[in-house]
Amino acid sequence: MTNQFKSLDEWLNWQQNLHPKNIDFKIERIKSVYNKLNIKQIAKKIVIIAGTNGKGSTVAILESLLHESKFKVGSFTSPHILKYNERIKISKQNIDDEALVDAFEVIDAARGDITLTYFEFATLAAFYIFSRSSLDFAILEVGLGGRLDATNIIDSDLSIITSIGIDHTEFLGSSIESIANEKAGVMRSSCYSIFAGANPPATLLSNAQSNNVLFIFGHKHFSHNIYNTHWEWRGMNGTKLKLPLLPLTGDFQYNHASAALQAIEIINKDILENEAFLSNGLQNVFLMGRYQKCNKYPEVIIDVAHNEDSAIKLFDNLNKEDKKKTYAVIGLLNDKDAYTLIKPLVPIVEKWFIGTVDSERGMNSSEIKEQVMSLVEDKKIDCFQNMNNAFEAAYKAMYLNDRLIIYGSFYTVSEFMNYQEHNEKKLLNE
Repeated sequence: MTNQFKSLDEWLNWQQNLHPKNIDFKIERIKSVYNKLNIKQIAKKIVIIAGTNGKGSTVAILESLLHESKFKVGSFTSPHILKYNERIKISKQNIDDEALVDAFEVIDAARGDITLTYFEFATLAAFYIFSRSSLDFAILEVGLGGRLDATNIIDSDLSIITSIGIDHTEFLGSSIESIANEKAGVMRSSCYSIFAGANPPATLLSNAQSNNVLFIFGHKHFSHNIYNTHWEWRGMNGTKLKLPLLPLTGDFQYNHASAALQAIEIINKDILENEAFLSNGLQNVFLMGRYQKCNKYPEVIIDVAHNEDSAIKLFDNLNKEDKKKTYAVIGLLNDKDAYTLIKPLVPIVEKWFIGTVDSERGMNSSEIKEQVMSLVEDKKIDCFQNMNNAFEAAYKAMYLNDRLIIYGSFYTVSEFMNYQEHNEKKLLNE
């Protein structure tokens, strides 16, 4: 019997417990339900984006470029920060509750006795909504890995692999090569696959070669140079562009923008001829929770950095700014390595406020402290039972000219944004 939940929240609460595992790489189940939905196509062109870090940035840049070039674009990303609806966008707008509930009803009726995870429900909802929206482009962000991810059940026209780093080792293996092998699963024979960085792991190259993939990578087939007032891009087919600087912090974001432009040059080179559209596309990129400044006095920076590579990039960004007394609030999920996440920022952080994320997957603050005792003096760490208490304590310790970094997971950033909304007067020192 089909469920008749009325609200989106009811559907989402039910989905969290439908399947016995939160993450399950047996994709036969989702393939089977997808086939029952009789979807002919989700868009005229499909781009899939995998990678350890930078997936969200690359989706946002590509989406904005195509949208400003007057194409109808759908994007699917995860996780969300404030609202589930962020996961599915059409024309850069979050999908509404009604469309999601309609999709869930259809999927639930089609699945029979097949159980689906929360993420699989989201993926199928995106595919179903896209299939009814007459899209020119669908941009799909891989949830985890690539080879066995729910997003990878349909064939894309082009894939982008943003970066390879150590993360989710319990699912993807503990070496760069084993993780690269999982990400390589998004490649398709006779289709282009773009690696955004300069030095692809050997496994990506060998996978591409053995599967007849048209594999290209940064600073060899396409390249960019950053200047004080603009940046320049050169594509594999000879396109040269002079472009406005990105509204995203960090030189590494230009790898993502460069890969997005290369994808466009391959899919539809004519798009690159309208520099006004491209300029608007780059200037209108917005990405929540990526080195986002939320307050000026004291300065508050939030970042979803949740693995070693992203923590190093966070440190690099902070190091380029004016020196300030810096405090940090961190909250992690229990599959993370606290040591490698905290180590890069130890040289600049005066005091750590460690909270426990509000999730059954949240790592207890005392466990985080235990993992980093060899890195940080005991007097520089305070532990709290929840994130709100950690935020509160950090604010009390600060003066107007100090700086606060909040990072460690999407959950941490989400909890802070909710905290900020409810405590605006406190945050503005009124």
